[in-house]
Amino acid sequence: MNSDVKIKIPKNIRRSVVIILITIALVAIAALFITSLSYFRSIEIEEAKNRLSLYGRSLNGTLEQFQYLPSVLARYPIIISAHSAASNKLLNKQLAHFSKEAKLEAIYIMDRHGLVLASSNYDTPQTFVGQNYGFRPYFNSALSGKRGEFFGVGATTGRPGYFISEPVYDRLGNVSSIVAIKLDVRELQKAWEEGSERVFVSNKDGVIVLSSNPIWLYQTLSKLSDKQLADIRTKRQFGDKPLSAFSWDRIGISTVSIGGEKSIYVSTPAKRLGWRIHYLLSERRIFERATLTTFIFGGALSALLAFATFLRSTRIRAALRASQADRSQLRTTNTELKNAQAELARTSKLAALGQLSASVTHELGQPISAMRNYLAAAELDGKIKLGETWEKLNKVVDRMENITKQLRFFTKPGDEKLAIVSFQDVFGDVIALVEHDIRAVNVELETDICSSPVFVRGNRLRLEQVLVNLIKNALAAMEDTEDAVLSIVIRVENNLALICVQDTGTGFGDRKLEQLQEPFHTTRASGDGMGLGLSISAAIIKEHDGELIAQNLENGGARFSVSLPLSNGRA
Repeated sequence: MNSDVKIKIPKNIRRSVVIILITIALVAIAALFITSLSYFRSIEIEEAKNRLSLYGRSLNGTLEQFQYLPSVLARYPIIISAHSAASNKLLNKQLAHFSKEAKLEAIYIMDRHGLVLASSNYDTPQTFVGQNYGFRPYFNSALSGKRGEFFGVGATTGRPGYFISEPVYDRLGNVSSIVAIKLDVRELQKAWEEGSERVFVSNKDGVIVLSSNPIWLYQTLSKLSDKQLADIRTKRQFGDKPLSAFSWDRIGISTVSIGGEKSIYVSTPAKRLGWRIHYLLSERRIFERATLTTFIFGGALSALLAFATFLRSTRIRAALRASQADRSQLRTTNTELKNAQAELARTSKLAALGQLSASVTHELGQPISAMRNYLAAAELDGKIKLGETWEKLNKVVDRMENITKQLRFFTKPGDEKLAIVSFQDVFGDVIALVEHDIRAVNVELETDICSSPVFVRGNRLRLEQVLVNLIKNALAAMEDTEDAVLSIVIRVENNLALICVQDTGTGFGDRKLEQLQEPFHTTRASGDGMGLGLSISAAIIKEHDGELIAQNLENGGARFSVSLPLSNGRA
């Protein structure tokens, strides 16, 4: 039994295997993507918590850095002795000095009714001196003997700030006045705005009081009750801010949507005022990292599956390779056989043509000469008068001589000696021969002849024969053409001598040059040529190691180009 017998797998089975492998790969890639999303989401949540912790420390540090100051000021003798605004000029200057050194927006003293007795901004247009802040919660807290804290938009300046108050006791232990400081939080707000992260702080009512996006300021995270709104108006906490609703949607515990963009959301309480810090991190980064991971590992998985498929199909390809090699060899052999057959047919045709040419030339040569002699003798004897009959007979004899001349080329081609020939001289002699034919068919002649001599090594008469054949073919193609133009160009190109003959005739259709060069192949009507002109011309050009190229022109007509090796003009 032959052990090398190959088992052919049906196409539907192979297709099913490929589909199963692709399905497995897609399912694995999808599972990998989902897993990557979950993994990177957990990492991003931890990163968000870390960033939130940093913002929390920054906020708490800002709010706590001056917690000690009101208590210290409340024990300052000059503040304890403050009773009226008129007697506090020295205190105003002292408070201005303290405020400048501590970089606070304001330090001020209020009496038990909330009237400001002295203030660090006493000499500014928006001075607190003479203003009454008895409506503020921080005043009431201090009046009751407790420290007061409050955040709101300044009733006088219109600038938001963090207020801290402390009661001032007299010698009897009674609250005699209130000392308060205002911390400007705009620097913190500005720092957050200049950052690239999204963070905001809300108070206990859900009003956003600090934000990296200034548009979000004083928006509410949830709808405020009538009681809350009334309390805010009583405290004049946010001035005339509209307190519009913040456009966000909570999606689960750690996801929110703002403006249609989903973000990771984490929050933590601040240490003071019942505030809460919120941090947002775009989920875009999660998708980018998950996509990249899926692309890398999915690509690796696909590569492994492809490699497995490759190994599986190696044996099949090996079997096919031998079969394809045999088929390729067979096609090559068939091509060579066809070429050899075509060359053999052409050679046989030319051989037969040579024998026929020799026979016809030999058999017709003497009768044609005799006929021409008879016509000449009859003309001299007056037996044939000059006229239409004599002209017709002479044309018949001329035609028969031309045919025998063309046939004689195939009997002994290539036996002439070669010499240095000028293309310009060949052109001049040929134009002298065909000038009458050009005028007879009313064709306009255009020439572009190189001014310097163009020399080739060849047989002058044969080259003239080539140019004559090309010109006569062009004239024949333009017999029924209006505005007929014959263009002849002689130039040097790429170290080759080039002659181009171009006409505005009918062209040669979809026939190839090989067909046109076949002996007895003609595009003219029967009896109007033997079809040997191009065949003879091609053979002559081949003898001269040249090339003949034929082209149909887009606007009608044809161009035949002859290129021969250029000679330096020395024998």
